[in-house]
Amino acid sequence: MSLSNMPKLQELYFHPWKLPLETLILVDDEFYSLIEYLLGSTLSSLLRAQEVNSVPILLLTTDVFEHLFLKINDVTNNFLRQELLLQIDNNNSIVKNANRTKIKCLLDILKIASDRIFKEGQRIASKHQINYSSFATPSATSAVSTANSNSTLTIDDERNHLLKCIDDWSSLNENFLNLKDFKLEEGNNFRLVVKTGTNGIQASIECLCKTVITLGKLHNKLIPSNFYRHLKSPGCKYVNLLCKAQKLEEMNRNNSCSTSSSSSSQIIDNNSQSTTAVVPSRKRTSESTQQINSQKKRKN
Repeated sequence: MSLSNMPKLQELYFHPWKLPLETLILVDDEFYSLIEYLLGSTLSSLLRAQEVNSVPILLLTTDVFEHLFLKINDVTNNFLRQELLLQIDNNNSIVKNANRTKIKCLLDILKIASDRIFKEGQRIASKHQINYSSFATPSATSAVSTANSNSTLTIDDERNHLLKCIDDWSSLNENFLNLKDFKLEEGNNFRLVVKTGTNGIQASIECLCKTVITLGKLHNKLIPSNFYRHLKSPGCKYVNLLCKAQKLEEMNRNNSCSTSSSSSSQIIDNNSQSTTAVVPSRKRTSESTQQINSQKKRKN
Protein backbone atom coordinates (compact mmCIF):
# COMPACT_ATOMS: atom_id res chain seq x y z
CA MET A 1 0.00 0.00 0.00
CA SER A 2 1.35 3.42 -0.96
CA LEU A 3 1.60 5.99 1.83
CA SER A 4 2.32 8.94 -0.45
CA ASN A 5 -1.27 10.21 -0.35
CA MET A 6 -1.92 9.27 3.27
CA PRO A 7 -2.82 12.26 5.50
CA LYS A 8 -0.57 12.95 8.47
CA LEU A 9 -1.60 12.17 12.03
CA GLN A 10 -2.65 15.77 12.76
CA GLU A 11 -5.05 15.83 9.82
CA LEU A 12 -6.44 12.38 10.59
CA TYR A 13 -7.22 13.44 14.15
CA PHE A 14 -9.63 16.11 12.89
CA HIS A 15 -10.74 14.12 9.81
CA PRO A 16 -10.53 10.43 10.84
CA TRP A 17 -12.73 9.31 7.95
CA LYS A 18 -9.82 10.11 5.61
CA LEU A 19 -7.98 7.04 6.89
CA PRO A 20 -8.20 4.40 4.12
CA LEU A 21 -10.00 1.34 5.48
CA GLU A 22 -7.49 -1.00 3.85
CA THR A 23 -4.95 0.13 6.45
CA LEU A 24 -6.87 -1.94 8.99
CA ILE A 25 -5.67 -5.19 7.41
CA LEU A 26 -1.98 -4.30 7.10
CA VAL A 27 0.37 -6.70 8.88
CA ASP A 28 4.08 -7.03 9.63
CA ASP A 29 6.35 -4.73 7.59
CA GLU A 30 3.48 -2.86 5.92
CA PHE A 31 1.92 -2.22 9.32
CA TYR A 32 5.21 -1.02 10.81
CA SER A 33 5.73 1.27 7.82
CA LEU A 34 2.30 2.79 8.48
CA ILE A 35 3.17 3.35 12.16
CA GLU A 36 6.51 4.89 11.22
CA TYR A 37 4.79 7.22 8.76
CA LEU A 38 2.23 8.38 11.33
CA LEU A 39 4.14 8.21 14.63
CA GLY A 40 7.83 8.00 13.81
CA SER A 41 10.47 5.29 13.69
CA THR A 42 10.95 4.98 17.46
CA LEU A 43 7.34 4.13 18.25
CA SER A 44 7.30 1.79 15.27
CA SER A 45 10.34 0.01 16.73
CA LEU A 46 8.56 -0.22 20.08
CA LEU A 47 5.66 -2.10 18.50
CA ARG A 48 8.02 -4.29 16.48
CA ALA A 49 9.93 -5.25 19.64
CA GLN A 50 6.66 -6.54 21.13
CA GLU A 51 5.50 -8.17 17.87
CA VAL A 52 2.41 -5.96 17.77
CA ASN A 53 2.11 -6.41 14.04
CA SER A 54 -1.47 -5.41 13.11
CA VAL A 55 -4.29 -3.03 13.97
CA PRO A 56 -6.40 -5.59 15.89
CA ILE A 57 -3.47 -6.54 18.12
CA LEU A 58 -2.67 -2.88 18.71
CA LEU A 59 -6.27 -2.10 19.67
CA LEU A 60 -6.32 -5.02 22.11
CA THR A 61 -2.99 -4.17 23.74
CA THR A 62 -3.57 -2.59 27.15
CA ASP A 63 -0.42 -0.46 27.30
CA VAL A 64 2.31 -0.54 24.66
CA PHE A 65 4.70 1.28 27.00
CA GLU A 66 4.54 -1.36 29.73
CA HIS A 67 7.26 -3.25 27.88
CA LEU A 68 9.76 -0.48 28.66
CA PHE A 69 9.51 -1.05 32.41
CA LEU A 70 10.34 -4.75 32.26
CA LYS A 71 13.79 -5.83 33.38
CA ILE A 72 15.08 -6.50 29.88
CA ASN A 73 18.59 -5.28 29.17
CA ASP A 74 19.54 -5.29 25.53
CA VAL A 75 20.55 -2.71 22.96
CA THR A 76 17.07 -2.27 21.47
CA ASN A 77 15.19 -1.83 24.74
CA ASN A 78 17.82 0.44 26.23
CA PHE A 79 17.61 2.63 23.14
CA LEU A 80 13.80 2.72 23.34
CA ARG A 81 13.91 3.67 27.01
CA GLN A 82 16.33 6.47 26.27
CA GLU A 83 14.12 7.87 23.50
CA LEU A 84 10.65 7.35 24.95
CA LEU A 85 11.07 7.75 28.71
CA LEU A 86 11.81 10.75 30.89
CA GLN A 87 14.17 10.11 33.78
CA ILE A 88 12.82 11.60 37.02
CA ASP A 89 15.55 10.36 39.35
CA ASN A 90 17.97 7.47 39.56
CA ASN A 91 15.23 4.89 40.07
CA ASN A 92 12.10 6.28 38.40
CA SER A 93 11.10 7.10 34.84
CA ILE A 94 7.86 8.07 33.12
CA VAL A 95 6.69 7.98 29.52
CA LYS A 96 7.08 11.31 27.77
CA ASN A 97 3.69 12.93 27.27
CA ALA A 98 4.21 13.44 23.54
CA ASN A 99 4.77 9.72 22.96
CA ARG A 100 1.76 8.62 24.98
CA THR A 101 -0.41 11.26 23.29
CA LYS A 102 0.62 10.09 19.81
CA ILE A 103 -0.37 6.51 20.62
CA LYS A 104 -3.70 7.61 22.11
CA CYS A 105 -4.43 9.76 19.08
CA LEU A 106 -3.75 6.85 16.73
CA LEU A 107 -5.91 4.49 18.79
CA ASP A 108 -8.83 6.92 18.65
CA ILE A 109 -8.53 7.17 14.87
CA LEU A 110 -8.33 3.38 14.45
CA LYS A 111 -11.36 2.84 16.69
CA ILE A 112 -13.42 5.24 14.59
CA ALA A 113 -12.31 3.41 11.44
CA SER A 114 -13.29 0.08 13.01
CA ASP A 115 -16.71 1.45 13.92
CA ARG A 116 -17.20 2.51 10.32
CA ILE A 117 -16.77 -1.08 9.24
CA PHE A 118 -18.99 -2.61 11.89
CA LYS A 119 -21.76 -0.06 11.65
CA GLU A 120 -21.94 0.29 7.88
CA GLY A 121 -21.54 -3.40 7.18
CA GLN A 122 -18.28 -2.96 5.31
CA ARG A 123 -16.00 -5.93 5.01
CA ILE A 124 -12.43 -5.75 3.83
CA ALA A 125 -11.16 -8.79 1.96
CA SER A 126 -7.65 -9.97 2.74
CA LYS A 127 -5.03 -10.16 0.04
CA HIS A 128 -5.19 -13.95 -0.02
CA GLN A 129 -8.95 -14.25 -0.26
CA ILE A 130 -10.06 -17.33 -2.18
CA ASN A 131 -12.75 -17.00 -4.81
CA TYR A 132 -14.94 -19.93 -3.84
CA SER A 133 -17.35 -19.24 -6.68
CA SER A 134 -14.81 -20.76 -9.08
CA PHE A 135 -15.30 -24.14 -7.38
CA ALA A 136 -19.09 -24.01 -7.53
CA THR A 137 -21.02 -26.23 -9.91
CA PRO A 138 -23.28 -24.59 -12.50
CA SER A 139 -26.39 -25.66 -10.62
CA ALA A 140 -25.05 -24.26 -7.37
CA THR A 141 -24.11 -21.00 -9.06
CA SER A 142 -27.56 -20.58 -10.54
CA ALA A 143 -29.10 -21.34 -7.15
CA VAL A 144 -27.02 -18.62 -5.53
CA SER A 145 -27.99 -16.14 -8.24
CA THR A 146 -31.65 -16.98 -7.75
CA ALA A 147 -31.33 -16.56 -3.99
CA ASN A 148 -29.66 -13.18 -4.43
CA SER A 149 -32.34 -11.97 -6.81
CA ASN A 150 -35.03 -13.04 -4.36
CA SER A 151 -33.35 -11.30 -1.42
CA THR A 152 -33.72 -7.77 -2.86
CA LEU A 153 -34.52 -5.27 -0.13
CA THR A 154 -37.72 -3.27 -0.27
CA ILE A 155 -37.95 0.50 0.22
CA ASP A 156 -39.09 -0.02 3.82
CA ASP A 157 -36.17 -2.38 4.47
CA GLU A 158 -33.69 0.17 3.12
CA ARG A 159 -35.29 2.97 5.14
CA ASN A 160 -35.21 1.00 8.39
CA HIS A 161 -31.60 -0.02 7.73
CA LEU A 162 -30.53 3.58 7.15
CA LEU A 163 -32.32 4.88 10.24
CA LYS A 164 -30.72 2.18 12.38
CA CYS A 165 -27.25 3.05 11.06
CA ILE A 166 -27.78 6.77 11.67
CA ASP A 167 -29.05 6.16 15.20
CA ASP A 168 -26.03 4.00 16.06
CA TRP A 169 -23.64 6.48 14.49
CA SER A 170 -25.01 9.46 16.42
CA SER A 171 -24.54 7.59 19.71
CA LEU A 172 -20.96 6.67 18.84
CA ASN A 173 -19.88 10.11 17.62
CA GLU A 174 -21.29 12.52 20.20
CA ASN A 175 -17.85 12.73 21.85
CA PHE A 176 -16.12 13.29 18.52
CA LEU A 177 -18.52 16.13 17.69
CA ASN A 178 -18.20 17.54 21.25
CA LEU A 179 -21.96 17.37 21.72
CA LYS A 180 -23.75 16.01 24.76
CA ASP A 181 -26.82 13.80 24.29
CA PHE A 182 -26.43 14.05 20.51
CA LYS A 183 -29.35 12.31 18.82
CA LEU A 184 -30.42 12.28 15.18
CA GLU A 185 -34.13 11.71 14.62
CA GLU A 186 -35.90 11.73 11.30
CA GLY A 187 -38.30 14.63 11.00
CA ASN A 188 -36.55 16.58 13.75
CA ASN A 189 -32.92 16.65 12.66
CA PHE A 190 -33.06 15.49 9.04
CA ARG A 191 -35.43 14.33 6.31
CA LEU A 192 -34.85 10.96 4.64
CA VAL A 193 -36.21 10.29 1.15
CA VAL A 194 -36.07 6.72 -0.18
CA LYS A 195 -37.57 6.01 -3.59
CA THR A 196 -37.25 3.81 -6.63
CA GLY A 197 -35.16 5.24 -9.47
CA THR A 198 -33.62 4.17 -12.74
CA ASN A 199 -30.78 2.42 -10.89
CA GLY A 200 -32.94 0.72 -8.29
CA ILE A 201 -33.72 2.12 -4.87
CA GLN A 202 -32.11 5.51 -4.26
CA ALA A 203 -32.01 7.73 -1.20
CA SER A 204 -31.11 11.25 -0.15
CA ILE A 205 -31.02 13.09 3.16
CA GLU A 206 -31.80 16.76 3.71
CA CYS A 207 -29.94 18.14 6.70
CA LEU A 208 -31.39 20.93 8.84
CA CYS A 209 -28.84 23.25 7.24
CA LYS A 210 -30.79 22.70 3.97
CA THR A 211 -28.01 20.67 2.35
CA VAL A 212 -29.24 17.64 0.39
CA ILE A 213 -26.90 14.64 0.47
CA THR A 214 -27.21 11.78 -2.00
CA LEU A 215 -26.45 8.41 -0.38
CA GLY A 216 -24.19 5.82 -1.96
CA LYS A 217 -24.34 2.04 -2.00
CA LEU A 218 -22.16 -0.79 -0.79
CA HIS A 219 -22.88 -4.29 -2.10
CA ASN A 220 -26.17 -2.97 -3.54
CA LYS A 221 -27.21 -1.70 -0.12
CA LEU A 222 -27.68 1.97 0.74
CA ILE A 223 -25.24 3.40 3.29
CA PRO A 224 -25.38 6.84 5.02
CA SER A 225 -21.63 7.50 5.02
CA ASN A 226 -22.03 10.64 2.87
CA PHE A 227 -24.36 12.07 5.50
CA TYR A 228 -21.78 11.34 8.20
CA ARG A 229 -19.09 13.17 6.25
CA HIS A 230 -21.37 16.18 5.89
CA LEU A 231 -22.11 16.35 9.62
CA LYS A 232 -18.41 16.17 10.47
CA SER A 233 -17.41 18.76 7.90
CA PRO A 234 -17.04 22.47 8.75
CA GLY A 235 -19.73 23.21 6.16
CA CYS A 236 -22.59 21.77 8.23
CA LYS A 237 -24.19 24.85 9.77
CA TYR A 238 -26.56 22.70 11.82
CA VAL A 239 -23.81 20.98 13.83
CA ASN A 240 -21.92 24.28 14.13
CA LEU A 241 -25.05 25.87 15.57
CA LEU A 242 -25.47 23.04 18.07
CA CYS A 243 -21.86 23.42 19.21
CA LYS A 244 -22.25 27.18 19.66
CA ALA A 245 -25.51 26.74 21.58
CA GLN A 246 -23.90 24.20 23.89
CA LYS A 247 -20.92 26.46 24.55
CA LEU A 248 -23.26 29.38 25.27
CA GLU A 249 -25.25 27.25 27.69
CA GLU A 250 -22.08 26.21 29.50
CA MET A 251 -20.93 29.84 29.71
CA ASN A 252 -24.30 30.91 31.14
CA ARG A 253 -24.16 28.09 33.65
CA ASN A 254 -20.66 29.08 34.73
CA ASN A 255 -21.66 32.75 34.98
CA SER A 256 -24.69 31.78 37.04
CA CYS A 257 -22.51 29.83 39.45
CA SER A 258 -20.08 32.75 39.69
CA THR A 259 -22.91 35.22 40.35
CA SER A 260 -24.38 32.99 43.04
CA SER A 261 -21.01 32.66 44.72
CA SER A 262 -20.46 36.42 44.54
CA SER A 263 -23.88 37.12 46.07
CA SER A 264 -23.16 34.77 48.96
CA SER A 265 -19.86 36.51 49.59
CA GLN A 266 -21.57 39.92 49.52
CA ILE A 267 -24.16 38.80 52.09
CA ILE A 268 -21.41 37.56 54.39
CA ASP A 269 -19.54 40.87 54.02
CA ASN A 270 -22.69 42.87 54.77
CA ASN A 271 -23.39 40.83 57.88
CA SER A 272 -19.87 41.30 59.14
CA GLN A 273 -20.08 45.05 58.51
CA SER A 274 -23.38 45.27 60.40
CA THR A 275 -21.90 43.45 63.37
CA THR A 276 -18.90 45.74 63.35
CA ALA A 277 -21.12 48.81 63.24
CA VAL A 278 -23.11 47.74 66.30
CA VAL A 279 -20.13 47.35 68.60
CA PRO A 280 -19.07 51.04 68.72
CA SER A 281 -22.68 51.99 69.35
CA ARG A 282 -22.71 49.80 72.43
CA LYS A 283 -19.49 51.40 73.61
CA ARG A 284 -20.92 54.89 73.23
CA THR A 285 -24.06 53.91 75.15
CA SER A 286 -21.97 52.60 78.02
CA GLU A 287 -19.90 55.80 78.15
CA SER A 288 -22.98 58.03 78.13
CA THR A 289 -24.48 56.00 80.99
CA GLN A 290 -21.35 56.55 83.08
CA GLN A 291 -21.51 60.31 82.41
CA ILE A 292 -25.14 60.49 83.57
CA ASN A 293 -24.33 58.58 86.76
CA SER A 294 -21.39 60.89 87.56
CA GLN A 295 -23.58 63.96 87.05
CA LYS A 296 -26.16 62.58 89.46
CA LYS A 297 -23.50 62.00 92.09
CA ARG A 298 -22.30 65.61 91.79
CA LYS A 299 -25.81 66.95 92.27
CA ASN A 300 -26.26 64.84 95.35
